[in-house]
Amino acid sequence: MLKRFALLAVVGCALALAVYAAADKPAEGAKQLPVPEMKFNDVKEIAPGVFFRYSSISANDKNIPFGGSNHTWVVFKDYVVVIDANFPKEAADVIADIKKTTNKPIKYVLDTHHHGDHAYGNAVWAKEGAKIVAHTNAARLMKTNGPKQWEEAAKDRKDIKDSELKQVDISFDDKYELKDDTQHVVFMHFGHMHTPGDASAYLPKHKILCTGDACVNGAFNYMGHSNSASWIKCLEAMDKLDIDLICPGHGKPARKDLIAKETRYFTELRDAVKKGIDAKKSVEDITKGLDFAWYKEWTGVGVVETDMNKDSVKHVYNELQGKIDHDRLGATSAPLNWRQPPTGIASR
Repeated sequence: MLKRFALLAVVGCALALAVYAAADKPAEGAKQLPVPEMKFNDVKEIAPGVFFRYSSISANDKNIPFGGSNHTWVVFKDYVVVIDANFPKEAADVIADIKKTTNKPIKYVLDTHHHGDHAYGNAVWAKEGAKIVAHTNAARLMKTNGPKQWEEAAKDRKDIKDSELKQVDISFDDKYELKDDTQHVVFMHFGHMHTPGDASAYLPKHKILCTGDACVNGAFNYMGHSNSASWIKCLEAMDKLDIDLICPGHGKPARKDLIAKETRYFTELRDAVKKGIDAKKSVEDITKGLDFAWYKEWTGVGVVETDMNKDSVKHVYNELQGKIDHDRLGATSAPLNWRQPPTGIASR
């Protein structure tokens, strides 16, 4: 039944896309938004009243500290809307940067999903007076599994130990819309992608999509809580939006073709693993035989060069053999150091 609802969610979202594609169209002759050149921790105004902060990350250089999620914030007439909460320490850093761009209060923060680098800073934002918004499934996972996962995470990060788990204030099923005469943001759920509770933020007026980890720019796809078949369908639905610029959860901003790259990665990975299973190969042998030249050209990392990418092969291998219960994904902790695979996987 849950799988049927997930399919209906993708279909329903796809039908709604045409409405948003036609709404808030920029003036005739408006130029395409430029893709900003950015260094770690840079903040740039990517559209009028819309700011992007690029957090540090690397798929293969352990000397580069993991700065958690990227951030986008939108300055409305009377308040500010922020995409993602990050870890507590980084949340404080971002708040300081926001205050350099506006003196308006932060009213809403969207958790694009329940993972620590996108949601564990909630309490810091709440102290600023913000309401935390998330999809129903993200809110559910934060409530049912969040306390135990928070306790585990606090062993590795002092900022988590010194903070507290703040639950979601406002949850939604398909969309949550904020609009005044200056800005328009639509929080949208396409279906089970990176997690069961993924949400993206679409700015139809500026043709910007903030994707969280549903679409990332680089070898940053943690698949331990994903439904890869659903992820592909959701990306195809997402691609129907009118987009100039994608602000991913990790990696640099990019053009709309980033969605096609992500779709190709999951599609080719599933196809290659399926062929290996049909040939009765072990997951180890399948992994050894994978080599997507285009993927390395895009990300700078081989398709099975990192521990996380190797774990992705295992996840798809188990999915295709019916060993993954997608309804339970998210019950285990995601790694705080996303380079490493999780300690366990939710399976039958």
